[in-house]
Amino acid sequence: MEANDYSHMKVVLIDDDPMVANSLKIALEAFGFPVAAFNEPLKGLEWIGDHGVDILISDICMPQCDGFEVLKRAKDFDPHCDVIFITAHGQTDIAVRALREGATDFFEKPFTTAALCAAMERTRRFRTLSQQKEVLTDQVSALSHELLHKNRNVILARSEPMKKLASDIVDLAASTATVLIEGESGTGKELVANAIHRASAREKQPFLTLNCPSVPEELFESEMFGHRRGAYTGAVETRAGYIEAAEGGTLFLDEVGDLPLKSQAKILRFLEQKTYLPLGEHKDREANVRIIAATNQSLGDLVQQKKFREDLLYRLSVCKIHLPPLRERKEDIPLLALYFTLRFAAEMGKSIDGIDDEALWILSSYDCPGNVRELRNIVESSVIRCKHSGMLTKTDIAPFVPDTQTKSPLSSQKWAMESIKFADVERTLYQEALTRSDTNVSAAARLLGLSRGKLRRRLAALNIQFT
Repeated sequence: MEANDYSHMKVVLIDDDPMVANSLKIALEAFGFPVAAFNEPLKGLEWIGDHGVDILISDICMPQCDGFEVLKRAKDFDPHCDVIFITAHGQTDIAVRALREGATDFFEKPFTTAALCAAMERTRRFRTLSQQKEVLTDQVSALSHELLHKNRNVILARSEPMKKLASDIVDLAASTATVLIEGESGTGKELVANAIHRASAREKQPFLTLNCPSVPEELFESEMFGHRRGAYTGAVETRAGYIEAAEGGTLFLDEVGDLPLKSQAKILRFLEQKTYLPLGEHKDREANVRIIAATNQSLGDLVQQKKFREDLLYRLSVCKIHLPPLRERKEDIPLLALYFTLRFAAEMGKSIDGIDDEALWILSSYDCPGNVRELRNIVESSVIRCKHSGMLTKTDIAPFVPDTQTKSPLSSQKWAMESIKFADVERTLYQEALTRSDTNVSAAARLLGLSRGKLRRRLAALNIQFT
């Protein structure tokens, strides 16, 4: 996962202890957050009034203006800003009051910088989800008739890879070339194949799916090309195969990598000659059928293992599409989740009109190894078990999401710094100040905005040598 870009965020830090404010500002900026730090609450509030704020981090016990007053005034400037309290006075009643009055989170000193950053990232993503949900709800509502009643085979996406896919589908629809769709199970390969068919001149002709692993090797030729009555023992009547049934349209070969080599040879012959021979007949038939194949395996690796014909791979992959897994396009999850919620609620006659922010957070934090298919199943199960009207909530969703206490979204290498503590940042800060002042404690204290006595006590507590 790539690290997030926080450069556009407005983060304000207010703490009357310059040491805390300076060290925390340095630590947060090391994690990529731009921070405006203030020791005087009124100056911090003045800055917020001029520039706005996304996340406010504030101490509670301050002589000029306490944290609760800071929260109130910040909310007056921007009701949507998020407030995180940090305090050395972590009594339960203070924490309860903080959350009741609108704080997003509460940290008792000392705390790790990584824990605070994780809370800030959760807050950022929560805000983004809330904003997206308002837009997406309008979009899904506008499309509800088409999506929920007319056509279920619609590709819903906001991510760049899927937007590009939509453009590729238009290009591929104008061709009759074979297409190979690669992607993990559950990513929507059949949906894409169907979309190519519907956008093509073959739209009004059949679209058929043959699940290759489900056909026994000895029956594949009959299933694919058909047979005449008496062609083999048990063939009591003439039967058309998939090729004949799909005439003029598209045949989708799902999980083509599971085909036995003998069956692969039959497919290759058809692709090369555009003719086929039903079992029991002696004259080839011509066919006008477009082949789209899909696989969740690497056919190149199968070729190396002598399990897949190289010549067939070339024939199938005239045009190739790769479908990314859902974990690589998580911005699509809110739209898909909203759609599935409305769809299944309509099917079941339930008065469920959306999905709340916390439930979306859980879904967006989950990697969904089963991809869109698993997401759909989670939402369907949640709708089935939901006993109330309104929106699906965290309580409805959580039982169907494995490991609901998902790992922090800060799991990339940049965020693998959870051992960093305030003391580590302080030590670095003080050592830098001493270096700049040629180990003169008084000069270092002036650089840090601390009294000489306070700096000496902190240096002694951290076992930093000074003269």
